[in-house]
Amino acid sequence: MIVYLSDPKSSTTEPLKLINNFSKVAGYKINSNKSVAFLYTKEKQAEKEIRETTPFIIDPNNIKYLGVTLTKQVKDLYNKNFKTLRKEIEEDLRRWKDLPCSWIGRINMVKMAILPKAIYRFNAIPIKIPIQFFKELDRTICKFIWNNKKPRIAKAILNNKRTSGGITIPELKQYYRAIVIKTAWYWYRDRQIDQWNRIEDPEMNPHTYGHLIFDKGAKTIQWKKDSIFSKWCWFNWRATCRRMQIDPSLSPCTKLKSKWIKDLHIKPDTLKLIEEKLGKHLEHMGTGKNFLNKTPMAYALRSRIDKWDLIKLQSFCKAKDTVVRTKRQPTDWEKIFTNPTTDRGLISKIYKELKKLDRRETNNPIKKWGSELNKEFTAEECRMAEKHLKKCSTSLVIREMQIKTTLRFHLTPVRLAKIKNSGDSRCWRGCGERGTLLHCWWDCRLVKPFWKSVWRFLRKLDIELPDDPAIPLLGIYPKDASTYKKDTCSTMFIAALFIIARNWKEPRCPSTEEWIQKMWYIYTMEYYSAIKNNDFMKFVGKWLELENIILSEVTQSQKNTHGMHSLISGY
Repeated sequence: MIVYLSDPKSSTTEPLKLINNFSKVAGYKINSNKSVAFLYTKEKQAEKEIRETTPFIIDPNNIKYLGVTLTKQVKDLYNKNFKTLRKEIEEDLRRWKDLPCSWIGRINMVKMAILPKAIYRFNAIPIKIPIQFFKELDRTICKFIWNNKKPRIAKAILNNKRTSGGITIPELKQYYRAIVIKTAWYWYRDRQIDQWNRIEDPEMNPHTYGHLIFDKGAKTIQWKKDSIFSKWCWFNWRATCRRMQIDPSLSPCTKLKSKWIKDLHIKPDTLKLIEEKLGKHLEHMGTGKNFLNKTPMAYALRSRIDKWDLIKLQSFCKAKDTVVRTKRQPTDWEKIFTNPTTDRGLISKIYKELKKLDRRETNNPIKKWGSELNKEFTAEECRMAEKHLKKCSTSLVIREMQIKTTLRFHLTPVRLAKIKNSGDSRCWRGCGERGTLLHCWWDCRLVKPFWKSVWRFLRKLDIELPDDPAIPLLGIYPKDASTYKKDTCSTMFIAALFIIARNWKEPRCPSTEEWIQKMWYIYTMEYYSAIKNNDFMKFVGKWLELENIILSEVTQSQKNTHGMHSLISGY
């Protein structure tokens, strides 16, 4: 519990009496030896008197409450809260670095453990933070994700949810900006709660801040020196609008109770009538030719509105400047602040819009595969590959292999020779050919027999697919391929990718036996998952034929050794 007293010298005794009376009834007591009082005063005499009358421990510099350190000097907020946050994150990642965790597992650890901690601190103290803070955090997180090794996938790709198969690294800087900007949502609604302006300046009328959002209130507002939160929110919101090429002062989402309309001295009853019948925004009333003319109800309002008010509204709404600035549909950014009735998911919505502003160019891995395959994938084929990343399996462990393959994660002789500035780019398997990524996965003469075995299984399943590496490597199937069979094929192909990756540098052909064992492992895991989720019939449809073929390809001794028996029929 935290209590604020504006005049502790004279008012401390009353709360203590109240607490003591409560203690007699409830059985709870306040431990004065563990309670801390934080004095925010510059008068030494007053501080001395308060120390003598207050039974609590007096801390003259700062107080910690719910993980947030409140300091006497504003300049100390960053050092006490965000420098300590960086040290906490660095210590957490140092303790976790030796955990036996996969690459995607490390990304999820950042999402589940680091991101909430950072968001909480950003939300509690949304002050201006130096850009260097985020750069250092990004470096620390990057080292953890890649286990102190050189990153194999560009950060810009992993920040893009569409191209990375949904496995994205959160951008703390953008989350911070989203948290700072979200206060504008409350301003737009003239909310008197959940706003930093209630602490900065309790005498300030909330409508003053409301006139900053899609309004012209910024021309008259005078920011005080202690407006460290509200001023920073306004600066970020306005800068973001300009980057999006959106007018921050006049838009279709400007309220009818805005300063633009207020300065016309329209009667409150007129505005109330328009809001009740049409809506609260300028777009509902219409501008230009659409002024009170968009619907029959809008046209009927003309006769019910005071004529002098109608003339003033018409002069504003039909003005050339107004029409030019408002004759468009509201953008997704504007809808975030104007449409939702609740602030649930507000930070995520703002974050997604801020991400769209990131226009860094990077090599699209799917297009890079296309250039290596000497083909240009259509937009539909690219979407198919991106969808395959997310839908190829419900297991994250299995999806990880497909994501790594599509995003070109694996090192090759050509790539390593370029990194080390070496001239030797021959295949590690000893075939003597140039070791490109396509060669290591598909073209190597030691891998070709293995893929022939995979296609032999496909023919036994009566599946006819062209001998195209884009199918097993990227999940880009022909248009006439049966959707029912794709699930079975994808499992077979991903199991094959596991075996090839396991034998990446081995001078031999990956064995069919290893591949069958991997498929059987996936088969077993999916069986138990189907039982748990009560989805057994879907499992049977996918595995029934393939199960029979797998069991027919192994000897009885192998069945006994690996416990391979039908989980569908029980034999």
